[in-house]
Amino acid sequence: MIKTVELYLKENIDENLIIKPWPKKNNFPIFLRDNYSFYEAMILGAKCILIEAVDEMPNVDQLQKHIKQIKTLTDRQIVLFYKEISRYRRKSLIENRIAFVIEDGQMYLPFLGLDLKKVQEDISEEMKGFTIPAQIAYLYFLYHKEEVVNTTDFGKKLGFNKMTASRALNELYRANLITYEIGGMTGRSKEYKRISDPDYFLRGRDYLKNPVRKIIYTTTRPAGALVAGMDALAELSMINPPDHPIMAIDRQKLTTEQIDVVKNRDLIKDAKLVELELWDYNPILFSINGHVDLLSLYASLKEETDERVEQAFEEILRVEPWYAD
Repeated sequence: MIKTVELYLKENIDENLIIKPWPKKNNFPIFLRDNYSFYEAMILGAKCILIEAVDEMPNVDQLQKHIKQIKTLTDRQIVLFYKEISRYRRKSLIENRIAFVIEDGQMYLPFLGLDLKKVQEDISEEMKGFTIPAQIAYLYFLYHKEEVVNTTDFGKKLGFNKMTASRALNELYRANLITYEIGGMTGRSKEYKRISDPDYFLRGRDYLKNPVRKIIYTTTRPAGALVAGMDALAELSMINPPDHPIMAIDRQKLTTEQIDVVKNRDLIKDAKLVELELWDYNPILFSINGHVDLLSLYASLKEETDERVEQAFEEILRVEPWYAD
């Protein structure tokens, strides 16, 4: 368990951090040795002792006494380590300025000015929708069911830096969409894998955000744009196509030199111009046969009130192995 915390702290706080057993355990009184495991670490230059209860962590009053005694014997900052923690206990520790780290990534290190406690007991109340990196990560795992990745490899696959990849994976983990085991060549890497079908889709679909940031109209189809919106839905179902082409492109890939943007509203209505969706992520990442991927298409149209759109999606989604009504 302590290796999990070491990896989290290295990824998010101090990449040079190493946690190892405290070699002077015998200097502690017997009752402390019987009740705790002791580890040493250097966190951003601060010498620390991490203590982990052998059985159950004592109450706050007892903890304060034990911490004071350990700090006197070691002259180091004392940090509690928990596998999991209740909201009440977390609040109590913070009120008493007792430092802690938790296996799931929560931490409170007042001597460093760090207070990271993003995880809540009810993730559904806290998280209203995916961030863009988390949505990309969600789609990646949806379409790569058997994939097992660590943070570094995952970042390389999707073009994320290590911090962005870590945050995206943590977001999916907090939403109970992926799990991990400690492994890899070093035996210290988090290896992530998504949960099974259809739970992965069912739990994640409510967090999906519309990837369309803006819609513009143009006389030309920019290179790299994919069929999108109702145009793509018409290709995949029996619904009637729109009277003009609808395309999608990563908004960051589009330059003004590529297209001639039309702003005249009368011309837009009469000339059947290209309706170009500017997306928050590159639709090419998961594209199929020249159109945007199915679930991104669903996210872009899920607010449509036309019953025909809903029926069309029911028909094309139900054949997917990850889908369930």
